[in-house]
Amino acid sequence: MIYRELPQDGLPVTQAKDIRDKEVHLKADVIIVGSGAGGAVAAYELARTGKSVIVLEAGRYVPSSDFKEDMTDTMYRMYQDAGLQTNSTGDVILLQGATTGGSTVVSATISARIPDRVLKEWGADHGLENLSPEQLRPHFEKLEERLGVHINEPHEINDAANLIVQGAEVMGWSWKPLSRNVKQCALTGHCLAGCPSDRKLSMLVTYLPWAIAEGAEIFVDAHVDFVTQRNGRASGVEGRFIDPDTKQVVSKFTAEGQIVVMGAGPIQTPLLLQKSGMGRQSGMVGRNLSIRPGVSVFGKFSDPVYGWRGALTGVHVDEFWNEKSNWTDMDSGVAAPAQLVSQGELGEGDDHIRFMKEYKYFSALNVFVHDHGQGFVQWIGDPYEGDKRIEWNLNRDEFNSLRDGLRRAGRVMFAAGAEKVYLPSYNRTAASNVFELDQAVDKITFGSLGLYTMRMIAYNPQGTCRMGKDPFTSVVNPWGESHELKGLFVVDASIMPTEITVNTQMTVSALASYIVENIIKREASYFWS
Repeated sequence: MIYRELPQDGLPVTQAKDIRDKEVHLKADVIIVGSGAGGAVAAYELARTGKSVIVLEAGRYVPSSDFKEDMTDTMYRMYQDAGLQTNSTGDVILLQGATTGGSTVVSATISARIPDRVLKEWGADHGLENLSPEQLRPHFEKLEERLGVHINEPHEINDAANLIVQGAEVMGWSWKPLSRNVKQCALTGHCLAGCPSDRKLSMLVTYLPWAIAEGAEIFVDAHVDFVTQRNGRASGVEGRFIDPDTKQVVSKFTAEGQIVVMGAGPIQTPLLLQKSGMGRQSGMVGRNLSIRPGVSVFGKFSDPVYGWRGALTGVHVDEFWNEKSNWTDMDSGVAAPAQLVSQGELGEGDDHIRFMKEYKYFSALNVFVHDHGQGFVQWIGDPYEGDKRIEWNLNRDEFNSLRDGLRRAGRVMFAAGAEKVYLPSYNRTAASNVFELDQAVDKITFGSLGLYTMRMIAYNPQGTCRMGKDPFTSVVNPWGESHELKGLFVVDASIMPTEITVNTQMTVSALASYIVENIIKREASYFWS
């Protein structure tokens, strides 16, 4: 038994509307910023050892009973920047959850382990020999059991995904069912809007309630502004409780702890560290941003597909998931119209009306390629009133990989019997056969630095607080602790030294579990009472 049952419906969290004082002072052994895949795991694992734990989450609390399977509502309430967080040039949307439970609540549930080859590269190139496949394996096994990770069974592969299977087999290309963190999936198809049946085993319904049962406290609407320090050690954080609807500051708060654990994500964590004056030693805070860029290719079929029915993600075509093809992967999954609007996929005017009329006839392949960490995030202006800047653009090799992916995804669609294939270029392009497909893809040119060529999306940003042995080329050490400030740990995707070529959620949780295990082993170094 790994948790005690909570006696009430929903989570007993403190929200901005519950705050009455203009200044709030909090104190615990551990202050955790962020409640997603890393922060929630850290909260439970530390609380179960008897440590007092406070979790601070900037997003609002939305219980499962309030999920509406309405992407327009969900994007406003539960996504960073209402689902419109973009790079500075606006050709990539970086989707991140901004709610209690983080991105795990609105994820597509794809659950993969980091490849062994990536861990070996980290050991050789970044001094992370401690992160061997053997060291992380028990952490993955524990998480997979607790989070219901399993390979999709036949009934979990919907009609849209089955068309992908047909096309891949005609082409003679390898495909596999995806693994997902779902228990007895209700097959409603609205994973990206949250799971009202609690079948998706996100942090909202697993590690966070388990942490609360062990004594952890969770404060939401809690926007952390600075990490504080005393005598060369992290001593806590300062921030504001902000009403999520009115955007008004309700109260200022300080939270004092013996250690601080950052799990705010690969965009927000480096921004917070920058505002706190950190990063001067290595210059690496906010650098090395990878996003694993993706594009969506739609195939229109003669018979209705109803791609939103059944499990959202069913299979992937892994024929080109290799170094020669820049680790190109293709996942099935038809996003909701509201999300496609944010990506510019639905067209305008008559084109939009046509797309919506045809929507039930579509299947889709989402093409992802490896990128090489050439981006960065930076806080600009006043610590309170300023804003973030996200810089990331395709290099020519990544552009060519994505363009090759368009050809391959289009061929899968035509092999499955599609009448027409739609490409995610800024100049809306469709093809009725393979010959037209190749002509259309050839017209998508690299342009200036790859800008405005394809409408891209990123579900897996990573790398902005790189882990490594060398304090001059990395932000945290091999055990997740800041080189610069003792007692400050990072447990989100920002610590990944390179893009891992698979979805990040399970690896983030496994790394958090590993980091906390080492904190507990060395607790005399971090806790003095």
